[in-house]
Amino acid sequence: MKNLYSLFLVFLSLFSTSHLSAQQNELIQYPVNSNIKILYTGDYKKGELDVKILNREWWGLFEQNNISYIRKVKLRLDKLEPDIQYDWEYRVSVDDNKNCIILFTGLDLTEREINYFTDNHIIRNNEELTFEFGPYHTFLNSEPKTTESIGEILRRDYSIQLNYKSNKKLTSQELFLFPCYGEELLISLIWAGDLDNDGKTDFIIQIPTHPNNEMGGSSGLFLSSKADSEELVKLVAYFISTGC
Repeated sequence: MKNLYSLFLVFLSLFSTSHLSAQQNELIQYPVNSNIKILYTGDYKKGELDVKILNREWWGLFEQNNISYIRKVKLRLDKLEPDIQYDWEYRVSVDDNKNCIILFTGLDLTEREINYFTDNHIIRNNEELTFEFGPYHTFLNSEPKTTESIGEILRRDYSIQLNYKSNKKLTSQELFLFPCYGEELLISLIWAGDLDNDGKTDFIIQIPTHPNNEMGGSSGLFLSSKADSEELVKLVAYFISTGC
């Protein structure tokens, strides 16, 4: 990975740039009234899963032998008994469960193989992750934005940005801010590829949990085809795990 700061200076000198920021003093802007939902196969604790949405049409994203594909799936729901440690309630599964990355509903999809670039990649602070696809040189990067001392703990908020470079123009969109408490940035890029078949990269990525990213874990689906005119991608669905 190349040093972000050095690359940034080079880009400033060689290309015209524009910057799109979706957040103003917020970690992230969750979608409101979105019909698109995401789920994962696995076990859910009490209150994590709205069983009403399981009756909708669902699609699964799978990866096997370095090939990604989507197909329509039928969800299986099993009731679980709580144990001493966790208040388990449900288990969600599908056929070919072990190769299923994520489940979608509310998207207009067809069964097909998908061009994809990575799965289960870790994004660290001051690093860049590059994709080459079509006319766009696409890359994700992170950089420290704010620092705050909370007692003896240092909180750093990292700006996670998506960048398109084409025709000697660099366009960047801040996707979200990700707080870290006394630790280095480690964000899971779950999957990246052209899910919506529009020739641009879409992302399933770990995102911050409101209000301060202190409890649980979250992931979000960013689609290029749903982006507004001032955006590169839009967060269309998210899932929050309540943690232990």
